[in-house]
Amino acid sequence: MNPPRRQSWLWHTGWYRLLSLRVLVPLLLLAYACAFGIYTLRRDVAVREQQVEEHVRGDVTLRMTHLQGTLEYLLRTGQSEAVREEVASLGSSPDLRVGLLLDEHGNVLASTRLAQFGKPAKEAWPELALPEALARMEAARQRMSGDVRVNEDGTQVVGYAPIQLGPGLPEERVGFLYLQHDLTQLKAAQRHRAERSALRSSLLLVLIAGILGLFFHFALGRRVQRLESAARRLAGGELHVRAGLRGVDELGTLGRAFDEMAERISNDQEALRRSEASFRTLIERTPDAVLVHRDQTLLFANPAAVALLGHEREELRGRKVEELLMPGDQERLTEPSQPGVAREIHFRHRGGQQVLGEVVTFSIPFDGQPAVVSIARDITERKQVQEKLRATDRMVSLGTLAAGVAHELNNPISYVLSNLRFAVDELSEETEAGRPLSLDQLKEVQQALREALEGGERMRNIVRDLRSFSRREDERFGPVDIHAVLDSCASLARSEIRHRAQLVKEYGEIPRVLGNESRLGQLFLNLLVNAAQAIPEGDAKTNHVRLTTANVDEAWVVISVQDTGVGIPPENLQRLFKPFFTTKPVGVGTGLGLSICHGIVTAMGGRIEVSSEVGKGTTFRVFMPVAEKSVQPAAEPKSA
Repeated sequence: MNPPRRQSWLWHTGWYRLLSLRVLVPLLLLAYACAFGIYTLRRDVAVREQQVEEHVRGDVTLRMTHLQGTLEYLLRTGQSEAVREEVASLGSSPDLRVGLLLDEHGNVLASTRLAQFGKPAKEAWPELALPEALARMEAARQRMSGDVRVNEDGTQVVGYAPIQLGPGLPEERVGFLYLQHDLTQLKAAQRHRAERSALRSSLLLVLIAGILGLFFHFALGRRVQRLESAARRLAGGELHVRAGLRGVDELGTLGRAFDEMAERISNDQEALRRSEASFRTLIERTPDAVLVHRDQTLLFANPAAVALLGHEREELRGRKVEELLMPGDQERLTEPSQPGVAREIHFRHRGGQQVLGEVVTFSIPFDGQPAVVSIARDITERKQVQEKLRATDRMVSLGTLAAGVAHELNNPISYVLSNLRFAVDELSEETEAGRPLSLDQLKEVQQALREALEGGERMRNIVRDLRSFSRREDERFGPVDIHAVLDSCASLARSEIRHRAQLVKEYGEIPRVLGNESRLGQLFLNLLVNAAQAIPEGDAKTNHVRLTTANVDEAWVVISVQDTGVGIPPENLQRLFKPFFTTKPVGVGTGLGLSICHGIVTAMGGRIEVSSEVGKGTTFRVFMPVAEKSVQPAAEPKSA
């Protein structure tokens, strides 16, 4: 959080201008000039002071060497006055603070100052009484050579030289020549020269910095300001703005890149506007209802949604989603759909009627915030047509079986009527004769009535199966005994199968499946009739139609309908479940049977697969979800 605040503070106070190149570069050069001047000054002063010290030290050394020889000669020849004049002449040097000639007892024999003549050294020049001075004089006496040094603070050059005062032993007649040269004025002069030199260098760099500042201001600053202004106007929405910078330098290249970027942004914005206009037109004119909602509140509805719900567009905006749905479907509309999977939701029309919609829901950003869009298609009429098609297909299937069913009913009716006539005749004959029935006659009448009862039961079962497949039921799903459904379908299709093949049942121990009994009956009756019709008549003993049930795993059951018919060519397998596709002659099939079968299976959460080989037969496999977790057999395993 600190950098943005600091940047905002710099921006509002105007200090950001110091960071621009036209100001920053001259400031850096100026800072460099100051730093360079200080460094140069310190270095030059140090060098010049060292040079002064070396020069003065050398000069004092030469002077002391010359004086040492001169004074010894004058002293040996007894020219004491000449000695004092020679030492006094040293006072003409402005930088020489003092010059003293001391005898062997430390008294002043000659001096550059007359007041010091004849005085002891410690009175004439107290510095000579210091331990350091005494030690240096003793060291010079031992070496019998001069000693010229610069003191610790660098302000003076001090020289000691032993002098032979006259005839006699050297150690008895040795005095000292003491010279003290002041460096203060010389160093001050050199420091002044160094300061002038550093000042000239700094002024030169400042001049260069000023020239570069002017160059950056006029040659670069204005171009940068132009580029900055163009960038701000472009950010403000003026997409036609261009910097228009020319040149082969970096700013020219940057300006051309900026103009190219601005051109692309302008083109992209124009393309985006066209896309938004096209998208809005698409949303407004699409026949599917588009509803955008957030937090259970409707934000947008297109005209198709207005027509679907019957409300005015202004009335829909801001309404709660739950007010537009039937009870039980409020939460389903806001749940994201699986990719490519639509779900059915019941909407509440303004007039109170129910509208069935096929809905896909997904998340999108709307007005810069997350939202949910639901695209709904009114399938009320389509659902009604599908129901009619299913009912029609059911009737077509039963119509196909009508002759066989009539034959199935005719046989039990014949022997029911025959047995009833026999019983009536027996009873009438004995009654007219006034004789009671004998035991054998009673047994015969009882057997005839029992057979008539069995025939009646048989007819009632056939009628019950017909009613179960012809009636309209609701769409509720529940546990279904799949073996009972298969047995009913086999009973209805027996007349179609028995002249073509043997029906074989291989039932496994399977749990109940989740589905609708009537729909499953329509599904397997259609598959059994198709299996029978795929086998030519005339060889029922060698052909078979096999019904098989088995567990796939704990969640799925597979039901197989296999025939030994003519098979299906590979090119037709991919089109098998498409509506109105059939290989039967015109007037024999509608082409809707397998398409409806596929719709029945998928509506109940299952799937259907087919495999076939021409000349060997076809197998349809129906996979259905288990209705309950505990696996309980739907029926005892049986085979026939």
